[in-house]
Parts: sequence; C-alpha cells; structure tokens
Amino acid sequence: MDSKIERLVSSLRERIGDGLRGVFYGDFREREYSVAYASEDATEGYSADQIRDVVDDVAFEQLHSDRKNDLHEPLGRYTASVEVFEDGINLIFIETEDAPTIFVGMDGDVANVTPALETARDCLE
Repeated sequence: MDSKIERLVSSLRERIGDGLRGVFYGDFREREYSVAYASEDATEGYSADQIRDVVDDVAFEQLHSDRKNDLHEPLGRYTASVEVFEDGINLIFIETEDAPTIFVGMDGDVANVTPALETARDCLE
C-alpha cells in the first residue's frame, strides 16, 4: 500500500474514530481497487451487485471530473465529491498524478466531513 494511503488511513482513524467505515483506492473505472481499511460493518447491508454498482458510481465520478474542471475553471481543479445520506457519508477524492482515486465511507455524522477533508488535503498533497 502506498505510504500516502497508509498515512491517510491512520490519520482518518485518529480523527474520525469509529465513524470511519472504509477507505478504498485505485482505478475504479477498471475495477482495479484495493481495500486500505474496512470496519466490520463497512459493507453491511450491501449485496455483491450493489457493491459493483457503487464501484461504477465512483468510476462515473472519475469520468466526469474533466467536465467539472472545465465548468468551474475559476475555482481550480476539481478534487473531491461529498455525498451525504441519512446514515452515511461518502467522500470521493479524484485521482491526481500523486494519488489514485480514493473512496472514503463514513457514518452519518456530518461533523466528520470537515476533519476528513482536511486530513485528506494534508495527507495527499
């Protein structure tokens, strides 16, 4: 595992604690991804087909990042997406030259969003 990913997982576990469900990274378009961290309940409630669909969703995020970069050029490079659900929050960090696309799953505590984003910025830049 890449040292940046290891540092990210360690820092997220420290800052988010039990709210961290999972960290997955790789090229989701090619279905080539690895598990950097997964809590016991990370995939609870998901069927194998649903997990494949989530991977596809992350791949779509990768694919349309160029369009978002073009649409919002004055804001700089598109770096992450935040998805908030009733019982969970997903962060998708778009691949860069230095890091692959990273999917972070957390519980539904929105107070964890800012620390997770700050942690990723600090660990991945």
